[in-house]
Amino acid sequence: MLEEDRADTRARYAARYREFGYDPTTLGWNKGRQRVRFAAALNALGTTFSSLLDVGCGFGDLFGYLKDHGWQGNYLGIDICPDLLDEGRKRFGPRGARFECTDLSSESLAFTADVAVALGVFNHRLKGDNLDFVSQMLHAMWAHSTQAIVVDFLSTTADRPKPELFHADADVILRMALAYSKRVRLDHSYMPFEFLVAIWHDDSYSADCPVFAPYLRDVTPQPPGERPV
Repeated sequence: MLEEDRADTRARYAARYREFGYDPTTLGWNKGRQRVRFAAALNALGTTFSSLLDVGCGFGDLFGYLKDHGWQGNYLGIDICPDLLDEGRKRFGPRGARFECTDLSSESLAFTADVAVALGVFNHRLKGDNLDFVSQMLHAMWAHSTQAIVVDFLSTTADRPKPELFHADADVILRMALAYSKRVRLDHSYMPFEFLVAIWHDDSYSADCPVFAPYLRDVTPQPPGERPV
């Protein structure tokens, strides 16, 4: 991310925080859909992972959502907006969440998690190239995770697109994701104008039965002597 874009991002969220305080509206999520996004991300991932890197975490509300669903793992939320992080520390630090002020696209991080998630990070149009930023973040999230990453986007299906927002082409994002792994899920089913992509590190399979491991239980056993196709 360019320094100019980083400064604009901090100024945008600082102004919203002064106006709205601890509220999803501060994050630009002003239509009551924050938990829908969380649910869609976890529908892709499940909750069996033991550690999470929340990129662009805002207040860390995803941690609260996970805790409400019984998750007991190790959470690190990172963001570039100090006001949001301070609020997150006050609200969720006593429950075990940790927070750092870090731009993962350009700064090192001494933390690797099972899963890395970035929700709402790519929604604003930058002065720099948005797809370059997406590429940088995917690369960094992949390097700081061991099981999977999940990222979401505003979609080009938006019927009233705003010029200040970045609406991603799902085909382009899918091609970027498939460069990392054959095991990818693109989900455009939870909102009409947004989608997410989940990418798993483990895309191993057997040539005799080309199915990813979680689905092997559903494979019908072959009769003796019959060659699998």
